[in-house]
Amino acid sequence: MSEWKPFLASGRLVGDYTPIKIYQEVAREMGRDPGSVVISSEDLGYLRNLVVSSSVRDVMSLVSMLAPLVKTRIDPSVAREVYKRYLGVDVGEDRAVEMISELVAKWCIEAAELMGIISIKGF
Repeated sequence: MSEWKPFLASGRLVGDYTPIKIYQEVAREMGRDPGSVVISSEDLGYLRNLVVSSSVRDVMSLVSMLAPLVKTRIDPSVAREVYKRYLGVDVGEDRAVEMISELVAKWCIEAAELMGIISIKGF
């Protein structure tokens, strides 16, 4: 497990951010956008609106609602290669995209908490 953390990552929801780092490396190697796994102001705004306008308050529900937004910008072939390198197994494109999307969604929630946009309690 790596000690590397991206900007605004607290480690509260994510134990290992290595797949994000590997994604950026693989994307560069393949000539794809390495920034697609970086949280954006759109992600943070969407998360804030979810918390303000809905009754959803538990972290896993927020992850499941935020991950599809992230998923739209994840390159399936890059994601698949990430987990081949990280886990040493081929999890397939769909599962790899799902795993990366959930990881980035959790990082986004951590960032939102650090920025004072939301508060995570009891996790």
